[in-house]
Amino acid sequence: MKTVEKHQHMDTPEIAARSVGARVLRSEDPRLLSGRGQFIADIELPGQLHVAFVRSPVAHARITHIDLSAVRDAEGVHLAWSGADAAQFCEGLVGEFAVEGCNPTTMPLLATDEVLYVGEPIAVVVAETRYAAEDACELLDWDFEELPAVVNADAAAAGVGVANPQLPDNFGLRGGASFGDVAGAFEQAHQIVEGRFYTCRVSAAPMETRGVIADYEWASKSLRVWSNTQMPHFLRYMLTAYLGFPEQNVEVITPDTGGGFGQKAHVYPEEMLLPLLAREVDRPVKWIEDRRENLMAGAHAHEQYVDIAYALDATGKITAVRTHALGDGGAYHAPPWSMAVEPWCAVVMTPTGLYDAPAAEYTYAAVATNKTPVGAYRGVGYMAGTFARECLADEAARATGMSPFEFRRHNVVPEFPWTNPQGIVYDEGSWRESIDVLESMVDYPAFLQRQAELRAQGRYIGLGLSFFVESSGESTAGSQEHGLGDVYHDTATVRLSPNGTAHVTIGLSAQGQGLATTMAQMAADTLGVRVEDVIVETARSTSHAYGSGTIGSRGAVIAGGAVSRAAGVVREKIRAVAANLLEAAVDDVDLVDGNASVKGAPDTSISIAEVATAIYFDMSSWPEDFDPVLEATQAYDTARAMFSNGAHAMVVELDPETGFVRFEKVFSVEDCGTVINPNIVEGQIRGGVVQGIGASVFEELAYDESGQLLTTTFLDYGIPTMDVSPPFEIHHIETPSKHSASGVKGMGESGLIAAPAAVLNAVNDALTPFGVVLRELPLSPEKIRAAMSGATESAAPQVVAP
Repeated sequence: MKTVEKHQHMDTPEIAARSVGARVLRSEDPRLLSGRGQFIADIELPGQLHVAFVRSPVAHARITHIDLSAVRDAEGVHLAWSGADAAQFCEGLVGEFAVEGCNPTTMPLLATDEVLYVGEPIAVVVAETRYAAEDACELLDWDFEELPAVVNADAAAAGVGVANPQLPDNFGLRGGASFGDVAGAFEQAHQIVEGRFYTCRVSAAPMETRGVIADYEWASKSLRVWSNTQMPHFLRYMLTAYLGFPEQNVEVITPDTGGGFGQKAHVYPEEMLLPLLAREVDRPVKWIEDRRENLMAGAHAHEQYVDIAYALDATGKITAVRTHALGDGGAYHAPPWSMAVEPWCAVVMTPTGLYDAPAAEYTYAAVATNKTPVGAYRGVGYMAGTFARECLADEAARATGMSPFEFRRHNVVPEFPWTNPQGIVYDEGSWRESIDVLESMVDYPAFLQRQAELRAQGRYIGLGLSFFVESSGESTAGSQEHGLGDVYHDTATVRLSPNGTAHVTIGLSAQGQGLATTMAQMAADTLGVRVEDVIVETARSTSHAYGSGTIGSRGAVIAGGAVSRAAGVVREKIRAVAANLLEAAVDDVDLVDGNASVKGAPDTSISIAEVATAIYFDMSSWPEDFDPVLEATQAYDTARAMFSNGAHAMVVELDPETGFVRFEKVFSVEDCGTVINPNIVEGQIRGGVVQGIGASVFEELAYDESGQLLTTTFLDYGIPTMDVSPPFEIHHIETPSKHSASGVKGMGESGLIAAPAAVLNAVNDALTPFGVVLRELPLSPEKIRAAMSGATESAAPQVVAP
């Protein structure tokens, strides 16, 4: 059953919310914080060998010679392969996107004829130890003819050089659409506000790098793969589709995972190579990525230019939005998400944001360059799209003489349901309320007074706003709503034991989101038991419940829906037997706080544990034609595309001497429907916003003109630390969704989606006395100092009178 409406309208009593909404402490934390977790680097298999890769030191070159003889003769080496060896088993991973205008690429497991980016693997070595494998890599005899490197997206789009011979014009994706009379709106506009915004290239930089272990048993032809992937079932499918391992003989195991953020939601050549190597050497093989490899070869993120324009009438209303996004996709499409993950999402998913613009036009393009492929990272595309829309909104507010709150209130969608120019229906949210609540939290008049007083003292503070709409709970319906054909499958299994405790298995893997806690809360309320009596097992193995991946803020919506449906089946069996034992009608039996009681007769009750025991061991307790199986597996997918919303405001102060941005405070408003656990929601907000601060001020994967990555350690690549994390004030708005179990919506990506726009708007607000507007990330100290010293040419809002 796909529709949540059928789930909600079953003939079952209203479920008492005892756990959902409570600040339940995370059940995962004691084990992990006490060092009892088991991450992939902790796993040691008997007889395991170690893997190391030779990676290209140049961005673009033709391989003219490669000889592995010395490598194979080195002490401790069991196997060494070049691209030709790997190509016998797999020509490469096809990357594409199911929209018109996408040109696929094939990423080889090891480079064969050409290397296309610094860090691309060209050979692999299997040895007794990691030291022996890395030492042997140094013995590779190879030569190459260096080719011109394409490192700039505008140059690639103009056809200056060819980054990947599979894409002769460099375009991996091109497309666009127009809705409404955009041309007319711009011709008749009272004024046009426009700008070009750039989001730099960054890394998700998870605490734990990527890792793979493979073990092949030749007698049974079974393959076990340990990977800290976000998509274990998809990885198993790829091992079958590309390498020919029978799916029924493949198990993918996900141990504890120290963060993913989308970088681990891809299938990489390393994950495909290790099973082949394990089969070849008849020993388990293990590869754990070091930080340099992660920054160099793990999927990169963002880097795109967004050109955006608002047509405004005489009152400051947006009459049309015109957007073009150009993404630097790197050398290949990164499967399964492709180069489209940034520019397509930036302009297609929410082309007008929360603004009631009647017309919209967008184009998108992704070009290949000789850089690491770009892939998924928390808030993919949404961040750059929100960044451009919300930063231009602040510029439009200044151009029209409105406050940033007033401009947004003047343009926000007034009521629901609302259909955007694309024809997508939004039927729930708190978009206007978020503006009002955030303005009250900030106390805008008091801020303006303080800002003026500090400016008189030579101090410069700024306030930046960012409002967002997030398509949450990645689903089949959401995919189809936006013109894609992706189908999602997710299940959960709920089993009640004879002692009344519940065991829940979900199909999503965990990377720190607290899924074991929130799913226990969902199950506890449905079953009527204490949350302490529910154990949740996330997708630690593909032999358990099925899931389409921990992506797109799916956990609460999709896994929660599957858990609620499966627990609902078990609940009805408990009620049936309890009614029989209590000599009551089934409809009169409530399950709350571990007891089954009769409505209107609270003293007439029996514990759920006693009912479970009777179902397992006492046939006389069963009603007629009763099925005693206290276990259910159910699938879940939302019936409609779902959208969360919210906002962030940031107060910053700029230091004229150092150019450093000090973050004074963050105000956050979040509407993710029913809040399952405020602690976890607030943790997600804080973590996402701090990542957004990092992407705005500290982080940049920088390349030189030859395509060399200059930031390969944390000495070069800055990440935000606790000393820059500001205090937060968080306000929850709860607009329960009609399209999900318990009314929940997703929110895991919202912090990073909206924070960078708030940062840039705050910096530009502080720079107002200097007549400078910045539009590029990162906001390095050099850029800030130059802006405040007058060394930067003014980039004031481009306001055009037609």
